[in-house]
This record gives sequence, C-alpha cells and structure tokens, in this order.
Amino acid sequence: MYRSAERYDPREGFWVKLPSMKARRGCHAVAVLGEVLYAIGGYDGDSMVSSVEIFDPRLNAWRMGDPMSNPRGYASAVTFDDSLFVLGGLRSNEQILDTVEVYNVNSGWSVPGFNSIGKRSFASAIVM
Repeated sequence: MYRSAERYDPREGFWVKLPSMKARRGCHAVAVLGEVLYAIGGYDGDSMVSSVEIFDPRLNAWRMGDPMSNPRGYASAVTFDDSLFVLGGLRSNEQILDTVEVYNVNSGWSVPGFNSIGKRSFASAIVM
C-alpha cells in the first residue's frame, strides 16, 4: 500500500509524480469528476476503507473527501453527468458487495434504491 500517485502527461509523453496522498491505499477505484480526481476506498494494509481522497490539479494537492457508507476495495467507479458511481467491490475477503453508492458534489453520498447488477468485484465499468 502506498501514498504515492502519478499522472501521465500525454503532451510530454511521460509520467509526473504527484504529491503523496493523505493515507496509504491500494486496490482503490479512481475517477475524474469535474476537474478533480477521486481515489475511492481501497485497502490500507489492514482492512478495506471507506475513505475518499480528492486531488485538485489547480492546487496540486490532495484533500480528504466525504467517506462512503461502506468500506470497499476492488470496486468499479464511473462518472455520469454530475455524479460518481461506485459499484460492488469487496468489504472483506469473504464479502462481495452488490451495492452501488453515488456521490454528487452538491448532495454528497447516497445509496440509490434501484436494483444492483449483482455481486461484483475486480470488475470495470464504463458509460456509453
């Protein structure tokens, strides 16, 4: 588990080291919403976490965001309109999640009432 992060600069063709995250994590989901990057959940070396960190490239800094309702690692994340969706993942070694959490910048996290796609982890998600 690391605090380090990098970004790829396609114009220059190389990787750029970012400032360290606040907490170490691995197996987390990442997504861009608006102009910031979200590092969501993951594993801290001891357990799955619900914490969220937000990187603002204008400030070149990480800050802690509102945590999710459930700790989860190996989840999928995708953005659509003004919302970030986190799907499935593992809560522990033996508990695969079938829940979806949705983050909206104005209203925070929610667990929508629609049916999930079933238990999923180690999966990917896209919007088409």
